[in-house]
Amino acid sequence: MLKNSLIIKYLSISLTFVCVLLNSSLFGQEMLGAIQSNYSGIYSIAVNPSSMLTSKLYFDINLLGIKSFVNNNYAYIARDDAVQFLLNQTLPEYYTEENELRSYTIYRDNESKNGFQNLKIIGPGATLVYGKHAFGLQTSVREITSFEGVPHDVAIFLYEAIDYEKQHQIDYSHSDPIKAGSLTWFELGLSYAYNFHRYRWNYWSVGITIKPLFGYAGFYAILNNMDYRVENDSLAVVSSASFKYGISLPISYQTNDLDLGPKIRGFGFGIDLGVTFQKTTKGHENFIFSGLCEQPFEKYNYRIGFSILDLGYIKFTKNAIYESYTNASTTWYKPDDVLPNSSINEIVGKVNYYFDPVNEDSEKENSFIMYLPPMLSLQSDVWLNKQYYLNAMLFYGIKMGKGFVTRPSIFSISPRYETARMEFSVPISVYKWKFGKPRVGIALRYGNVFVGSDNLNAIFAISDFTGLDFYAGIRLNLSNTFKLNFIKGNCGMKKANNIETFDFRNF
Repeated sequence: MLKNSLIIKYLSISLTFVCVLLNSSLFGQEMLGAIQSNYSGIYSIAVNPSSMLTSKLYFDINLLGIKSFVNNNYAYIARDDAVQFLLNQTLPEYYTEENELRSYTIYRDNESKNGFQNLKIIGPGATLVYGKHAFGLQTSVREITSFEGVPHDVAIFLYEAIDYEKQHQIDYSHSDPIKAGSLTWFELGLSYAYNFHRYRWNYWSVGITIKPLFGYAGFYAILNNMDYRVENDSLAVVSSASFKYGISLPISYQTNDLDLGPKIRGFGFGIDLGVTFQKTTKGHENFIFSGLCEQPFEKYNYRIGFSILDLGYIKFTKNAIYESYTNASTTWYKPDDVLPNSSINEIVGKVNYYFDPVNEDSEKENSFIMYLPPMLSLQSDVWLNKQYYLNAMLFYGIKMGKGFVTRPSIFSISPRYETARMEFSVPISVYKWKFGKPRVGIALRYGNVFVGSDNLNAIFAISDFTGLDFYAGIRLNLSNTFKLNFIKGNCGMKKANNIETFDFRNF
């Protein structure tokens, strides 16, 4: 860790956390292979709430699902070492220039460093389609961690520590923000969709998801600017720095032990909005149905959707600390640095010790707000022939508020084969507009169970190991054995009366 500044140590907490996750877990991004299907049901709500109406399922019950993702351009395991790690779970050994042991190595190019982790455990929920209306209920626990804008010199110090002589006696000045944060919360989603227009081949629907949010843990640190110099392994000077941070964690700030007190430390509100248009292959079937299963699925030539996701915030008020400093400065001597093994209270006290006496423009509060990482999404799906489709999706991360975590932008193209019994897709995605480094994934569904990954590059030793993703789930919707087959039109003979079919291509 960099020992020249207490500010940077707050950033290193998140960096180290992400690196540990990188070395020990499997992680996934947006479930590209599972949310695009006509059988995705409740899982499609996460990308567009209006998609409930266009599903082949009139009823869907989720039992349990998980998606997770980690990726960064800072820490990695070399390609060959990654294969051995995945085979035998033995971490490789790397060493700094001072011969200190590390379980990963780093990229030393001049590109600013960033990393993202996205974990979502999807609990019980259901969707129901009734004519022009659709309703949904979802429960989930979500956690997002990110860091971005870490300059080359700071990244090197974080890995090599302060005794890296090649960066001694150099004046560094950074005016672009350095940000790190982590947010964990429980989410209850209440969704509604409505088919507001049907004419000839055109079909339009809109949807909304309202989400009460219950914050479990939150942390962020934003370093807006910093000028510093490391003289040697015992002396560093921060001549100017403006930074702020917020902390609300489920631990004792005195001992760092797990806090068994209130689990909910903040409350908030979120919303998703979406619209979908599809060009159907025929005119619309209109008939009075007496059972939900009699509702028809209208085949389409192509479908286009647009959505705004995760507009919202959580205000932390319990076990919360917020502090802000502007144009602060300090000098650090090695005997005073005891932060790596300190409690939260000691770290906060040390920040106050270094910066309060020389800084008049500071703020301290016992509450703070963290915003969800909002995204814009564009979806398209084209029917090719029989059970073959081609899907394309764009997720574009946008930023909001002073204390936030972020999600990376992703573009994907996915050919797929789907039937009620089974489904197979191959998502090819581009992460953060790096078209020269495409990621290849795979997703499989058999009946009620699905599993997939959007990045198999590391497994097949195509690239260095900078992150790996995984998602899976089990639902109750396509089981003839338990009489839980909820496919539209699959309930025996339809009513012969009151049926009027329009195919405008015949006129």
